[in-house]
Amino acid sequence: MSKPLTHNSNAIDFLETWEFSSQEWHSFLKTATELKKEDNIYIAIAFLILGIPFLMLVRGTTFLMATAIVAPLAILISWLRYNYATSYLKLKHKVVKIHFHPDYILINDKKIDINNKNRWIKNMKIVDNKKGIQLLEIDIAWRTRKGNTFDETRIPIPANKLERAQALIEFYSKYN
Repeated sequence: MSKPLTHNSNAIDFLETWEFSSQEWHSFLKTATELKKEDNIYIAIAFLILGIPFLMLVRGTTFLMATAIVAPLAILISWLRYNYATSYLKLKHKVVKIHFHPDYILINDKKIDINNKNRWIKNMKIVDNKKGIQLLEIDIAWRTRKGNTFDETRIPIPANKLERAQALIEFYSKYN
């Protein structure tokens, strides 16, 4: 039985470390990029569905003119979101290390804030994907002018770390 996670701000550096070989990471990378592409395609479609009629009604443009304006914006916004959201996935070392800290996660030397004055964990759960890889899905929320929004960060769970992943979920749910 593994020990429960605790937070002592004076003594703790990180809660948990997971390591992946480059082959394991590439296997996960295919899954993660597919999921992020799917998310961003939905955003682009929503942008088109809402943006085209909006321009036609508010500005009185024709359908073709509204499409010519909205389509490039939808593609650009989706592409930028995809590149930003997958920046932590790029392989930088032969062994990928993921460090879970109380306030952030360090993946491939990229810091992902999960608990500070501007960001917090909205939801955290273990999900199975179609390829048999279990993922730790973290919904990280933040405030915008028009309300709260969030984005998902997905992390593969090593086969021998499922219990530790559940301990992380429990820790963060109490810590937030």
